[in-house]
Amino acid sequence: MKYWGYIGILLLALVWAGCDSTEYRIKKHPDRFAALSSEEQSAVENKTLDIGHSPEVVYFIMGEPDKKKRQFKDGKDKEVWIYTRIYTQSEGTHLAGYERRVYYDAKYKVFRVYHVPRYVHTYSEHQEIFSEIEFEEGVVSAITEYES
Repeated sequence: MKYWGYIGILLLALVWAGCDSTEYRIKKHPDRFAALSSEEQSAVENKTLDIGHSPEVVYFIMGEPDKKKRQFKDGKDKEVWIYTRIYTQSEGTHLAGYERRVYYDAKYKVFRVYHVPRYVHTYSEHQEIFSEIEFEEGVVSAITEYES
């Protein structure tokens, strides 16, 4: 039974991972992909993002942004798409309390109780920005990628 459980988890992970890929987005929106120019289609297939690309190309390569913000700067209307990643970091082990143990003492014919410390692994979840795509006049004007 354990074997099938691992197989099920693996299949679920593969399905989940494939749900937000460039290929999946192309299959999901073939009409939007067909409306792109041949240069843009080539950029999407090669997953190469560059200055001057349309928001459609960015969508097909990067997916939906986690956050969008608009700015009016230097007399120009700008839109910034922000992409983030969430990761879990181990914070070590911490004392969670004490666990009660009971045993029978055969010598004195009584039950005895003692307590042992119980430690748990503690994790914290973090979110970080890994990319910002800036649009001016409907095309990519700046790409900012951050190191992890």
